[in-house]
Amino acid sequence: MASHRRPKQSSRAYTTALTTAAAAAVALTSQSAQADPLPDPNKKGVQAEIDRLYEEATQATEKYNGAKEKQDKLEKQVGNLQDSVARGQDELNKLRDGLGTMATAQYRSGGMDTWRTPARS
Repeated sequence: MASHRRPKQSSRAYTTALTTAAAAAVALTSQSAQADPLPDPNKKGVQAEIDRLYEEATQATEKYNGAKEKQDKLEKQVGNLQDSVARGQDELNKLRDGLGTMATAQYRSGGMDTWRTPARS
């Protein structure tokens, strides 16, 4: 039995969008880093800046992981819906075939019986 399921959509567009967003975030971060020099050139100030950047990176990673989980869940739902549609289409095709067979048999036998009950007065 042939499957009528559409092939899975490529995630290339999603990957491209994600890469573009990441590149934009890096560009904006590097611009803000250049605009705001480190507040304290000593070791303590540099460590505080590293900690702040590490926290930002952690938050960005958590956002990405959440978005990835949501994407995976939605892709699974899409796959289930596509399977359901394919099964429904297969059932519809079987019903159409049966109807066509019945119509052909009626046509070959001379049509439907035209006997009717008399109208009541």
